[in-house]
Amino acid sequence: MPELPDLVHLEKRLPPLLTGRRIVGVEIKEPIVIRMLLPGDFTAALLGDEFASVRRHGPFLVFALSEQRELVIHPMLAGRLQWAALDEKISASCALVLECEGPARQRLLYLDDKKMGKVYLTRSGQYERIPKFNDQGPNLLSSEFTPDYFQHKVKKSRQQVRVLIMDQAVVSCIGNAYADEILFSAGIHPKTFCYQLDEAQIAKLHRCIIDVMRWGIAEVEKANPPLEVKARDHMRVRNRKDHPCPRCGAKIRRAGVRGFDAFFCPACQPLQREQFIDWRNLKSQSPAS
Repeated sequence: MPELPDLVHLEKRLPPLLTGRRIVGVEIKEPIVIRMLLPGDFTAALLGDEFASVRRHGPFLVFALSEQRELVIHPMLAGRLQWAALDEKISASCALVLECEGPARQRLLYLDDKKMGKVYLTRSGQYERIPKFNDQGPNLLSSEFTPDYFQHKVKKSRQQVRVLIMDQAVVSCIGNAYADEILFSAGIHPKTFCYQLDEAQIAKLHRCIIDVMRWGIAEVEKANPPLEVKARDHMRVRNRKDHPCPRCGAKIRRAGVRGFDAFFCPACQPLQREQFIDWRNLKSQSPAS
């Protein structure tokens, strides 16, 4: 999924491209991603509308239109946006095409390899029928994401800490990539349970969430990738299995956490509990007769 640094990049790049442009063509290539929350036809409703503004809300991108309507995109696992010329070949993963009027006709494409994302058309401000839109946790860069708030959420959770910080209802827009980077920065193993953390560790984790996301935003801005590309070259542990830890030189390892791959340094992020299988003693055990 696009994470906060990716969404901040899109929120900055999209308005200069779209604001004031009228939609003159609509092509639905994958109807499964479309959710029409207004009476009438999706295509007919969009034709002639102008883009007024773009903002992010959690993992959602909200495009305000000129007729008191909003196009809301939830990219989910694999959704991406692309700004393309009319003569540019459209990817097979394209789900929706919006052709925009202008000196040079161009198209806003919604690409989705998994077809899991959703594109909603709704009245402005009416989000009740958009799943999870109104259930987002605080923006982690806002004043609402306080140390007290985070302490409360962690202390009452029985989850693994990596699962908690990826819970959009607790804190919005952390996905697999930045969850690994945050836990590496905090020195916490991804399989650590929340109840194992003391107040000092929780406070450090709160600071690391903010610091790592600000670092990610700066790195993505520096890389300035095309809209459809997620900048990940700055990652220190994510997808770096067997690479040396940038802090201590130990090999980065990978582990499964609730069905997702997590990357970590076993030296900088030591596990605070025993595994179900003690691999150290397994070799010394004789096979059953």
